[in-house]
Amino acid sequence: MKEPKRWRPGDRAELKVEITDQLVREFSEWSGDKNPLHLDAKYAESTRFHRRVAHGMSFGSLFSRLIGMDIPGPGALWTSQSFQFLKPVFIGDHLVLSVQVIEYSETSGFMNLDCRATNQLGEEVMIGKGEVLSTVPIKEDGECDSPQETKIAIVTGASRGIGAAIAKRLDSMGFTLGLTYKTAGEEAAALAKSLKDAHILAADLADPMNADSVYKEFEAKIGPATTLVLNAGDRDMYGPAAGSDFKQFARHLTTQIESAHSLVSAALPHMKRVGRGSIVAIGSNYTIGAPPTNMAPYVVAKSALAGWVRCLAADFGRYQIRANLVAPGMTETSLLAGVQDRQKKVASVQNPMRRLGLPEDVAGAVAFLVGPDSEYINGETLVVDGGTSMH
Repeated sequence: MKEPKRWRPGDRAELKVEITDQLVREFSEWSGDKNPLHLDAKYAESTRFHRRVAHGMSFGSLFSRLIGMDIPGPGALWTSQSFQFLKPVFIGDHLVLSVQVIEYSETSGFMNLDCRATNQLGEEVMIGKGEVLSTVPIKEDGECDSPQETKIAIVTGASRGIGAAIAKRLDSMGFTLGLTYKTAGEEAAALAKSLKDAHILAADLADPMNADSVYKEFEAKIGPATTLVLNAGDRDMYGPAAGSDFKQFARHLTTQIESAHSLVSAALPHMKRVGRGSIVAIGSNYTIGAPPTNMAPYVVAKSALAGWVRCLAADFGRYQIRANLVAPGMTETSLLAGVQDRQKKVASVQNPMRRLGLPEDVAGAVAFLVGPDSEYINGETLVVDGGTSMH
């Protein structure tokens, strides 16, 4: 079977059309639009145009020919279209209709097109945007898929704890990994050495400029990632909701939202080009129900993260780019070093499973969300707290 064409942004097709009396009258007959401005020369002469004006859709409908025969061609299904008519088109005008690829997903077959019509004077008379679904023929028995692309993931904050557990789990799934750390260079190096194909990079994600360079540096080393695990955070978790310096809030929000935004923005062009992507952010079950006291900067940032992830899911799901959140409860990591043993024991007893979470519990949830069994899960929060916040 012939392989479908791999369309790229900038690919273009055009159609030359003469606006004739016959075209206008035939359109009038089958559309039922018999407005005298289009058909009656005497009537049109009395208007501001002084001559007959062609129906906008008498040539607008011809974009169907470009879409159905040229880009993307046979098998195309026109799903939506916007038109803005800038200037009147008259009988005898010569138009050039053009479509140009803005975005195309090979996986989903969805294509965004820029549509334009220009007259013989070089004036644009119509502009618009179209969305098209390019259907791909079903493979015959015995045909093989093309070789599978290398699975590449970036995990931020991956030197220890939950981040390290996620890295180990993704390594077992065959991912090539890009791992960031802030200060724990020795631990990050030891972790990478224990994995099959992992590369480390020092990055303080309290500075959003670093997040953009993270993607680019890993892209140069291991290729473009289509899986992102957003785990980096600020360790200074404690602070009141008011009466304190807002800089602590700003630092958390920068790490959780602004830097994550930069990293995802850098990854989006490739994800959209290949028509797939998985973004998993590590949140907190503290954003569910009543929050703990004196942790406002952390809880506010994690709450904002949850909202942003849902927005990602809504905005980019059509490109088969999924965004989900994993919300752990109290988990046995170095972040609990400042928590009293008695408090941890109470939390364990109150948990339906009678224990605190482990980094591996969170890693398992992430592995599910980036794996093939969750391909239709988007914009969800997977709570990993043993049932503490069930409702």
